[in-house]
Amino acid sequence: MEFLSDDRAALRSALLVNKLWAAEAMTVLWQKPPVEALASSPDDHRQFYARQVRELDFGGDKDGKHHSTFRSLEFPRLRRITIDFYRPNDGEKLWLDQYIQPNLEEFIFYGAEPAGDLLNLLETRCPRLRCVLIGYVWEGVSASRLIKFFDRCKSLRSICLPSNMERFLDDQMFAYFARRHDLEELEFGKTITYEMVEKALDGIQSPFKYIQRLTVPAESKALKLLAPTIKSVTTLELNVEDSQFNPLPLVSSLVNLRELEIASQWASWSATDFLALKGLKNLRRLEIYPIEDDLTSPNLTDPDFVQIFANMSELQQLSFQVQCTLSTAAITSLGQHCRQLTSCDLLGSYYLNSWLNIERPLFPHLRQLELGAIIPEEQGPQ
Repeated sequence: MEFLSDDRAALRSALLVNKLWAAEAMTVLWQKPPVEALASSPDDHRQFYARQVRELDFGGDKDGKHHSTFRSLEFPRLRRITIDFYRPNDGEKLWLDQYIQPNLEEFIFYGAEPAGDLLNLLETRCPRLRCVLIGYVWEGVSASRLIKFFDRCKSLRSICLPSNMERFLDDQMFAYFARRHDLEELEFGKTITYEMVEKALDGIQSPFKYIQRLTVPAESKALKLLAPTIKSVTTLELNVEDSQFNPLPLVSSLVNLRELEIASQWASWSATDFLALKGLKNLRRLEIYPIEDDLTSPNLTDPDFVQIFANMSELQQLSFQVQCTLSTAAITSLGQHCRQLTSCDLLGSYYLNSWLNIERPLFPHLRQLELGAIIPEEQGPQ
C-alpha cells in the first residue's frame, strides 16, 4: 500500500476492497494530507485521521487559519511540520502545543508569534528532533537562548537560520556551530567574515567535523580560511559577496562534493578559474550564476569546457549561467561525458543541425534543456 502513497485516486479505490485494505489505505491516505482536507473532515472523524498524520505543511494564511481548528487534536505520529508565516486576527498568538510531541523529527517555522515557550516545548517534548529551521523572531528569543536550545536538543543534526534571523547570527553563534561535532547540516543566514571564521577556529580541533551540507553567504577571504575545515562537506551552497578571491579554486579541494551552488558578485572569471573544478569528479549538481550583473568568461574555450566536465560522469543537473563563447561542440561533449544529465541550462547561441549526424541518444536521461538561443546556421561560437 505504501507504493500508492502518491496516488490518492488509487488509495480511495483501495478503501472499497475490504475492511483490511480499507484500514491500510486509510493509514497511508492520511499520512500527508492537505491541511484543508483535514480541516474539512467531519468533527467526529478528525481525531481519527489526525492520529495517522506524519507530515503537515501549513502554507500561508489559507492554511494558517486552521491552527485553531486543530488545537484540541493529538498528532501522535507527526514527524515533520512546516509552518509558513501567518497573520492571525487581532494579535492572536499561534497555539502549537498539539504538534509538539515525542515523534517529531523536523520542525520548520516561519511565524507568527507562538503562544507559550516554543523552544522549551521542543527541547522537553521532542527527543527525536533532528532538523529545525527557525525563520521568525518572536518575543523572548535571543542568541544565548537559541544556543541553549540547540545544546539541549541532543538529536539535532540539521540547523537552518536564514537571513531574517541575522540579528542573532554573531561570532559566538558561528563558533558554537564550528565546535558542535554532531552537526551535519547548517544554513547560516549572515555573511561570514574572515574575522568571524578566525575567531571560530581559534583553539578548536576538527571544526565542523561531520558537516555534510553548508549554506552560507561569505566573503571570499573568509572562504579561503573556511574551506580547509569542511573536507567532509557533500553539499555546498555559497553566496560570495565580493570579488577579492575567485571562489572556484578555493573549493577545488573539496573532493567529496556532490552538489555545488555558487552565486557570485565577481563579474569576470578566467578559464583557469573554471578549470579548478575538473577535480570534483563526484558532482551530481553544479549551479553557477551571478548575483546581479552578468558573469562572463571571455577566454573560456570549447577545449576548456570539455576538460572541466570530462570526468564528471555522475553529473545530473547543470546550470551554467556564464556568458562565454562556446559552440555546439561543448554541449555535445556534455552528452558524451555526463550521461546521467537530467537537466542542463546554458547561456549562448548554438547551431544544432550537427546533431543530425551524431550517435543517439546523446542525452539518454535528459528531461530539460535550456539554451540562450538556437541559431539557423553555423556562425562560429556565440
